[in-house]
Amino acid sequence: MTSKQKEGETSKREEGTGLSTGTRKPKIREPSTFDGDRDHLRGWLAQLSVYFEILGWEEDHDDAKTKYTTCLLRGDARKWYTPYAEKVQAKSWTTWDEYQDELKRQFGPVNARDEARAKIRKLKQGPSSMTDYWNEFQIIASTAQMDGATMSEYHIAGMKKELQQAWILAELDQDDVEAIALWAIKKEARMETVKYNRNSGEESAKTDKTVRNQNGMFKSNPTYEPMDLDATNKGPRLNIPRNEYQRRMAQGLCLRCGRTGPRIQNCNEGKKGIAQQPRWSPRRNNATTGGVKNWRQDPKIKTIDMDEERTTAQPAGNDDCPQ
Repeated sequence: MTSKQKEGETSKREEGTGLSTGTRKPKIREPSTFDGDRDHLRGWLAQLSVYFEILGWEEDHDDAKTKYTTCLLRGDARKWYTPYAEKVQAKSWTTWDEYQDELKRQFGPVNARDEARAKIRKLKQGPSSMTDYWNEFQIIASTAQMDGATMSEYHIAGMKKELQQAWILAELDQDDVEAIALWAIKKEARMETVKYNRNSGEESAKTDKTVRNQNGMFKSNPTYEPMDLDATNKGPRLNIPRNEYQRRMAQGLCLRCGRTGPRIQNCNEGKKGIAQQPRWSPRRNNATTGGVKNWRQDPKIKTIDMDEERTTAQPAGNDDCPQ
């Protein structure tokens, strides 16, 4: 193929796609597949229509459009076309429009008007934006065949409560559903802006904790006294009230006995040993009588008084031994 022939082919493709010479062709995403879902048929056919328009197949090219669409069938839709592909059943269409009508008859809603009215009654905005809600409402309402007042009533009933209350105060005409939708979109955008500014102000107020005087000058950071800890958390466990603990600390008294002189480390108050309770144990069985004698008490364990002076040890060595 010569260079002139290549240029001619390029110009033909550009004319078909509507692009002038030198214009870079955008990347076109191919349409998705179709598995026979009735809710997706309408959107899928609209996607094909836009794709064929970009390719320059808006008019004519019926055979090419039919074959390309058939290649995108999956699931139940593919099962439907299988007898036609095997030529077991004769095709009932010859043009692209007739092929679309057959797809709508097989996979479209059985009663489009009643199904659309049932959907539009249940449609709610929920967490989605007003724009998304209006787009979905508009698609369903196009086949519901309702008058303007009825569509406006259902549209207002599906909006958020905040927008419903704002619409009551606005006193708009209820018959024009499109005007209500455009008003609601603008109102929601304003409400979101106010909410964003309010949250931003609260966040900045939380972060700005600088202490200032009335004239706007900075205050010095105040000095805080250390927190007084409870007496039971300091050193030994002392069974004294809090005020008594503070009084002894202030007057320099012993924390254990409350007297002057000894410190708590050297105070002997309360260090006396506590006599242990007597232990009881059964005596062994008497082999002669075969009986068990009464219980007896073990001798008390002698306690040691820590306050008693210890006896001095005898001097080492033997006095009889000559020095």
